[in-house]
Amino acid sequence: MLRKLLLIAFSLLSTTFLHAQTAAACPSTKTLDDLIKALDEAVSGPGDKDRTCMRQLFVPDGRLVPIAKAKDGSIAARILTVEDWINRMKARGSEPFYEHQVKYSTDVYGNMAHLWSTYEIRPTPDGKVEVRGINSIQAAFNGTEWKAIEITWQAETADTPIPQKYLP
Repeated sequence: MLRKLLLIAFSLLSTTFLHAQTAAACPSTKTLDDLIKALDEAVSGPGDKDRTCMRQLFVPDGRLVPIAKAKDGSIAARILTVEDWINRMKARGSEPFYEHQVKYSTDVYGNMAHLWSTYEIRPTPDGKVEVRGINSIQAAFNGTEWKAIEITWQAETADTPIPQKYLP
């Protein structure tokens, strides 16, 4: 009986320790620059990587909204929860991609901010750019760190090239 209790206690302590290590791995978001870097790190890598940090970068009920052309030619915004986005990434398996914000601007009032950023996506950290687009990021400062409320994005296409003013 004592052995069983010790095993349960060890299991609980190990789980708590591992969770604390994972949580500690999420970078600070005390500044908006930190938030941009943390978001790049959280979305980049293999599709099936641990997304604990991605969850921590958003407010509860945060949203991700890709805007893209549907098969019928209409333009549609698809509203995803953070978990929906994570599940879509998991479906990619170990296939990686790396996103990097190459230019961004911010507007801040009080504890809210809007970041307008140009991103590039590559198959490897130093690979050839395969996709570019614009992110519109809404964020809130909770007194200690910035959290994303929503990220809306649209990839560049021949019909919607990125204007020069948004390029580095």
